Amino acid sequence: MVDHFETAEQFAKARALAAPFIGALMLALQQGVVFVWDWGSTSSGALLQVAVWLFFAVMMMLLLLSGGGWFLPKKARAIANDEPTRANRDRAVRIGFVVAILTCFLVVAVSPFDPLPAQRAAHIVASMGLGTAFIALGMGELFSNG
Repeated sequence: MVDHFETAEQFAKARALAAPFIGALMLALQQGVVFVWDWGSTSSGALLQVAVWLFFAVMMMLLLLSGGGWFLPKKARAIANDEPTRANRDRAVRIGFVVAILTCFLVVAVSPFDPLPAQRAAHIVASMGLGTAFIALGMGELFSNG
């Protein structure tokens, strides 16, 4: 049982340190992708980029909603996802949702002046929501874990 506690503690510390960087990485990648992609292309390279981004975004969403630790023993994962962690994750999801909605409002407000393809707009909204949610999760975990 002690091993599960140690494993959970190590995982919680690693998650607290990694989450803000994952969020910042998501926001940085979003900026790079927005300005590099050819949004009108239907070539196989463009489809591969879309598939990779979708996979990455879905994995981030699952990681955010589940708390991660998929490869930990079940008991260690339960210990690592304690009440403060669940509260931090719930708060991060709420913050990510609000940021995504505010980004939608911004996209709608800007669209008469600079129309965006639907794919690009969705990419911006999802990236902003997920990125800020991970930053919020990491900051909450850092403050909770000391």
